[in-house]
Amino acid sequence: TNIHAHNFDTDDNSTFLTLVNKILIENRLINNSIAVAGNDSNQSLAPGYIKNIEKIIDDIVISEDSFVVDSDQFYNNTIIAVVVANLADEVLRKYRASFGVPSNVMLSMNFTNIINIENNTNTNNNALNPSNHYNLVNMDVGNNSIDSLNDKSEYYNALEISDRMIEIYNKDLNESLSDSSQKNTSLSNLKDALYELNKDINQLDPPSKIMEIIHGKIHPNLQLAFNLTLKR
Repeated sequence: TNIHAHNFDTDDNSTFLTLVNKILIENRLINNSIAVAGNDSNQSLAPGYIKNIEKIIDDIVISEDSFVVDSDQFYNNTIIAVVVANLADEVLRKYRASFGVPSNVMLSMNFTNIINIENNTNTNNNALNPSNHYNLVNMDVGNNSIDSLNDKSEYYNALEISDRMIEIYNKDLNESLSDSSQKNTSLSNLKDALYELNKDINQLDPPSKIMEIIHGKIHPNLQLAFNLTLKR
């Protein structure tokens, strides 16, 4: 399968709103980890999420250029669509990290290498404590289980981002129907792809499948539905 990465044009509005959503997601992860009463191993994930928030805030504070946010244009459909595209990239980054797949392998788009690494991950169980689950039961899908992941916190992060993308779609993009049948078809396909992504993350499908959904379905349909432009 020939899948190409999409680097969309961004502005201060979409960049800032993406960072705000990343903070929201990390905060939800903190609350989720603390909410599981009597499970110290779940609560041990919270400091990592707090550090992630601190890093995001640092990224904002130490930015070479101040963000110039236009209140009149801050929340239009194009900006929201770019935010969803940015979050999709974050899902892929977090999910491949949870499997221990190096970023250079994902960027090479070499599905054979990815599948080989996935197989190695399946056979190399790190003997993680099964009590480290949130409210999920021990999800064995094929040879994959949460216990065999390289980094559970990255997995939960990818899942939470995927949940947030669906929220944003339903709240802000779902009503973007137009007279263009092409746009409406792309919007419907986008919805299907977002729910497929969430389902496959829940099922612990391989990173190659997640990459295919993001770069082969979510990004192209965002581009078609909202006329997103690619960086030159």
